[in-house]
Amino acid sequence: MITAIIPIILTVALGFVLECRRSMDVRALASISIYVLLPCLIFHSLLTTEITVGQAFPLIAILLLNTASLWVLGKALGRVRHLSRDDESFFLLTTMFMNAGNMGMPVALYAFGDRGLEFAVVGVIIINALMNTLAVYYASRHLGGASQAVRTVFSLPTIYAAAFALIVRAADIPFPEFLLDPLKLIGRSTIPVAQLLLGIQLAKARTRVSLHLAGVITPNLVRLVFAPALAFAFAALLGFSIQDLATKITVLICAMPTAVNIAVFTTEFGLQPRRVATAVFTSTVASFVTISVLLVLLG
Repeated sequence: MITAIIPIILTVALGFVLECRRSMDVRALASISIYVLLPCLIFHSLLTTEITVGQAFPLIAILLLNTASLWVLGKALGRVRHLSRDDESFFLLTTMFMNAGNMGMPVALYAFGDRGLEFAVVGVIIINALMNTLAVYYASRHLGGASQAVRTVFSLPTIYAAAFALIVRAADIPFPEFLLDPLKLIGRSTIPVAQLLLGIQLAKARTRVSLHLAGVITPNLVRLVFAPALAFAFAALLGFSIQDLATKITVLICAMPTAVNIAVFTTEFGLQPRRVATAVFTSTVASFVTISVLLVLLG
């Protein structure tokens, strides 16, 4: 199972080398992924999955509890250490929001197959909803832009793809196979494109790393070690078996590094963008080790 991380490392490294050799247009690739590939993956997965609400409940419950606990931790740390509002926002953004898409989905697919990917897609929908509301708020609150969060959520097609799939499924409307097959193919391309995009973004951030290393150690430890340990604890507390695939995927998602989109948001709104980029870079590199160890434990 540990070999599941090797294809991801190789694909991310390919994107990294590509950016080092020639400058790539990140925004174009990100737009294709966000507005085309991911909506197709979500629509196809929700329309065809055999996962029930009851089976997905452990994933939903633990993810929400995990996020809420990290928020409480960040607020408490902010008060104890007398952090400024910007520093508090930095800590919350780099610990609460993980890279469930670029990293979580491929690891789930390679380690646990199609069924694992289906659970991971549910996790991505939840994390994206939280990220495009709470994360946008904390990244922009120093500008007074809370309303931006609402506009961002409803400007992204993923929410409409999920809603449409659920409506079609609930109404038992037959969906043509000749449309479903290309949607599946396009959606699956989300995974390699996301990994290449991650490598490109890491390469762009590499020159900023040395300046902010000391300031990202604590959030990295929280994101990569404390968060999955907390997920294990919630699973035990709620009586969810760690042998259950939904629980395994949830713990795995909670162990992912800081989301690349956090760097995008903080750059957009001017909230310590270089420090956040350092957190994304270092947590991603370190996660290749921590996720490998976690896969052994889950296996």
